[in-house]
Amino acid sequence: MASKISDTPRPLPTASSRAPAAKAPPPPENKAKAPDLSWNKDRFETGSTQPLPRLPAPQLPAPLPQLPAPVPQPLPQLPAPVPPPPCQGPVEPTPETPTEPTPNVADSDPMTHIAYLASDELQGRDSPSPGLDAASAYVQAHVEKYGLVGPNVNSPENPFQQRFDVFSFLGNTDENHVHGGEEHKAHKEFGHKLFEEGFYLEEGMPQETLAMLNKKYESAMKAEGQPLTPARNGGLRGVEELRALATESGQAVNTMALLPGSGPHKDEVIVVMAHLDHVGTDRRGNVHNGADDNASGSAVLMAAVPELAEAAKRGELDRSVLFIWTGAEEKGLVGSQYFVDHPIPGLGTEQITGVINVDMVGRWDDQRLSVVDTDRRGQANYFRDVVEQANAQLPDPFDRINRDINMYRDRQDGAVFGRKGEDVLFLFEGLSNPKGGGDLIPEYHEPEDDIDLILRDNGGEKPRRVKDLMVNVIELAANRTTEE
Repeated sequence: MASKISDTPRPLPTASSRAPAAKAPPPPENKAKAPDLSWNKDRFETGSTQPLPRLPAPQLPAPLPQLPAPVPQPLPQLPAPVPPPPCQGPVEPTPETPTEPTPNVADSDPMTHIAYLASDELQGRDSPSPGLDAASAYVQAHVEKYGLVGPNVNSPENPFQQRFDVFSFLGNTDENHVHGGEEHKAHKEFGHKLFEEGFYLEEGMPQETLAMLNKKYESAMKAEGQPLTPARNGGLRGVEELRALATESGQAVNTMALLPGSGPHKDEVIVVMAHLDHVGTDRRGNVHNGADDNASGSAVLMAAVPELAEAAKRGELDRSVLFIWTGAEEKGLVGSQYFVDHPIPGLGTEQITGVINVDMVGRWDDQRLSVVDTDRRGQANYFRDVVEQANAQLPDPFDRINRDINMYRDRQDGAVFGRKGEDVLFLFEGLSNPKGGGDLIPEYHEPEDDIDLILRDNGGEKPRRVKDLMVNVIELAANRTTEE
């Protein structure tokens, strides 16, 4: 059993400052028509009427692995998989002199991965969808390239994945995502009310999760003005009763990879996560690419992999690091709940000693970031000191680490782990006021949430700087000393 970490700050190891990873040159423009980005009213300053260029979807670094579950229909015009260009400097390996892959500059740049994950070809990465499956395969190819292992022994056909069925009490979940319309207004109140649409159902699910679903059913019916179907035995509605009241929309996927530690606490795990899904397309056929929400957080995790894999090879990670790209977060934190309720041997809550969740870290200027580093009682956990030290190690530290998003603590995947008593750090791109507070981006859950706006706001520097900060945070958390 792992030693659990209290909220009392402990001394942190001192790590040397790292130079920021070299940035990949921006890809050439390849779209014939870019969106009209001449802003109006008070959303953004009026500028040139020339549209900003859009990054093309990058080429896949290697042929994608075959998914275990059949894709309902072929994904249109996915980029053809080609090998990445060779890095400058290293000698090409030969069969006689095998070498491990050298980290590629583009692989370490979050903008490379945002461009692919937020491309039109992935059709908004809904849960479930062929686009989410393709995104999962893209992530898997990347982590395998750097030697990470698939930890899910409960899924021998593909240990990098964890698949689950998604249900809804409000009919088909896709029909309830009428973006920009009346049905979608509740999602604009981010942080004030939990999504009610999605969940998983299966025999043997934990009693506390079943009780939560009973409350979710009652809340959903009340919101819709529909009568309740009482429980047969006067207590909780069972799985079969709830199944009869729900609609199944298909199977979604969590994607995961393990980077083993090598120190005395190698059996303990730091969980690093981001939701890979977004909300798909609307009834008018508009694609919601979700560049900020949450291609940005997913890409930051991917870009951190090469550097952390190198640190692990040098024996510089005491604890192990488990990466999880969750599915169906937009449906109601379904993927994270399924993971916690289905512990993977050796990766249960007894082994987890910290959780870092990264969501919407692409927009605004590149000198600010918002975090949640408190427990449900509002008490600071050990990540507060970790973040401060990690930021100080950057060559150009963030000017402002805002703590202005506590209202969102229960509206992100880390909350599922927080309910289990885990210390959670939530990294977020911040609200509209540079000094804290304000509103979300106007493009939240709208088709305009695209990579062009990340480039316009900060030239891609925000995701890159968040990646550098997160690598420091992970290394400090993986190597921190605790009382046994």
